[in-house]
Amino acid sequence: MTGSWRALLHDDPLPWLLEKRDPAVRALTLRLLLDRGPRDAELREAQARAMASPPISSILRTQRPDGSWPGPNAYAPKYGGAHWANLLLVEYGADATDPRARRAARRILDDIAAGTSGVEWPEAKDHGVSCFYGSVVRYVSAAGYGLDPRLEPVVARLVRDSKTFDAACFVNGEKPCAWGYARLVWGLSALPEAVRSREVERTLRRGVEFLLAFPTTRGGYPAKTTPSHLWRQVSFPLFYQADVLFVLRAIDAAGAIDDPRALPLIAWLLARQDERGRWGGRAPYAARMPSKVDASKWVTLQVLGVLKHAFPEA
Repeated sequence: MTGSWRALLHDDPLPWLLEKRDPAVRALTLRLLLDRGPRDAELREAQARAMASPPISSILRTQRPDGSWPGPNAYAPKYGGAHWANLLLVEYGADATDPRARRAARRILDDIAAGTSGVEWPEAKDHGVSCFYGSVVRYVSAAGYGLDPRLEPVVARLVRDSKTFDAACFVNGEKPCAWGYARLVWGLSALPEAVRSREVERTLRRGVEFLLAFPTTRGGYPAKTTPSHLWRQVSFPLFYQADVLFVLRAIDAAGAIDDPRALPLIAWLLARQDERGRWGGRAPYAARMPSKVDASKWVTLQVLGVLKHAFPEA
């Protein structure tokens, strides 16, 4: 193995990530770590298999013709409604051009615009729950609807949440919320350049500054309770939560992974690498997922993506 980020690994985990029995992991490894383009035959084959195999197929199998999922609204049941399905699809690297993925994102936009998404409870307040809205911006933009006018109020709310309230949330005792800021940064980073206004860019900088200003490895952010146990492990998938790895992913998405203050977080991750160049992932919500995944593979893939951007090859 050659190159800066590869030199940090105790062994080569790529053959493990490229196993054909995990086509979604394989497809993302080819695209994100090996830089295969959309015309690459191996990537196209892996992507097609990923769409037809669990965990992606398990989610799409229960989608209704109108783009929704069974349940009273997009938010419910928790971890099982359309919002959570969209979030998992983008995390699993589902083909964003697939009609089912685009139909799902359109339906969320329709529901939010009509006030029938199931999150009317935070909309009665003028701020808070940035974790929900940040994830919406992420998966809607991934599906190609980042320029849709129906997304504009969601983006405006995230900007206001940061600028006026520093991402304070009533769920967090009206303290600035690290989970909310992480999802806010992760979401706004996915917007197309055409709608990345100066206010959005300022919001991203505020978010990165907040996330790096506290002892992330201890979860030492403002909170009404003791830090969540999630900060001390690496998990996949997460939903509105965040951990050290997700904070680094958000910072990376915002183009700020070269900030020197990210180095202690990266060192914390590197210290948890095993002798095979892999990371042991946790799946705290596995019992509520439509199909099981190898959390260690997904976490390793995501760590390597961060390392690749933080220590690019010459």
